[in-house]
Amino acid sequence: MSATVTEPIPAPWYSDAAQAEREQRAIFRTTWQIGALASDLAENGAYVTVEVGGVPVVITRDNEGKLNALLNVCPHRAMILASGSGRAKLLQCPNHAWTFGLDGAFRNAPRADREPSFCSDDLDLRRAAVHEWGPFVFVNLDADAHPPLRELEVMRESVTGVGIDLDNLVLTGPVYDWDIGANWKIVCENYLECYHCAVVHPDFSKVFDVSAERYALRPDGDLLSAATPVKETSKVAAQQAVLATQAGPVEGSLWHLLFPATTINVYPGEGCFEATWYWPVDAHTTRGRTAVFLMPGTSQEYAEQVTALSLQVGNEDNELCEAMHRGMASGAIEHATLMDNSEQLLVRFQARVRELLAA
Repeated sequence: MSATVTEPIPAPWYSDAAQAEREQRAIFRTTWQIGALASDLAENGAYVTVEVGGVPVVITRDNEGKLNALLNVCPHRAMILASGSGRAKLLQCPNHAWTFGLDGAFRNAPRADREPSFCSDDLDLRRAAVHEWGPFVFVNLDADAHPPLRELEVMRESVTGVGIDLDNLVLTGPVYDWDIGANWKIVCENYLECYHCAVVHPDFSKVFDVSAERYALRPDGDLLSAATPVKETSKVAAQQAVLATQAGPVEGSLWHLLFPATTINVYPGEGCFEATWYWPVDAHTTRGRTAVFLMPGTSQEYAEQVTALSLQVGNEDNELCEAMHRGMASGAIEHATLMDNSEQLLVRFQARVRELLAA
């Protein structure tokens, strides 16, 4: 295959601090990202705090049962209102005790009656957009943003089609955070191609057919997806030692990235649904948050196998991404060389990055 004619993004974009700030503003403050698990906001009065594009947000389920996403900053002196997660009847500023409803409405400010010019008309907390899908609550800082309903429906249909019941999953273990010493774009671009899988992921490649003919790439708007069958092999015992795929209702594997940085993995066999969402800490560091769900009644053996495989692949990818980041930051090349066929999802990803930066 000849080298691609697609113009890749410049290498300095992966390590420049000013570029990282532009991407925070243009991409992470204008797109949809997972803010919380729906199970953490199941009851009235529940709240979860998160940062979206570096902006503090508190997600609440108010006393009427409505989900709200609010900027977690007091309009008085910009104090952070809430921390962590839990239950509350009101949001109260820990600095001067200004209070707000769980819907963001201003309620009270001590000594306001002593201020003749005090006006509460514009003191409600600023809102963000919020949307519940499956086991997740998505957030967008643009309060008027429409959720990516078509992409989410495509993802739901594909997940359901291989045997995962999206509304009947069991969270296994804690949700955990981890850091990668690489730019967020490198992390997502690595996820979007399996051109490297046969070289970097030998055990993964024992289970899944990673050949160019079988590893199907499916771009669809802001949803960049791949799917592949279980590899046909005469070494079934070796394959089953990595991940048992013969017993269980889930027949296929799926790998989805909802732009900019939410990934959904479906493993075959008894069925595992794994989500990791990423965000940039700075130009050189990406943080990931991972939640793993299993089908009800999943065996302990399968749970241990799929967890081990996921961790192994993740560690292999992290080392790869960190090495690529060092190469990009070194100034040794002006830009990467993209392969339009094997890396077509990566090409679409870079085009979307450019589009939002231009906007």
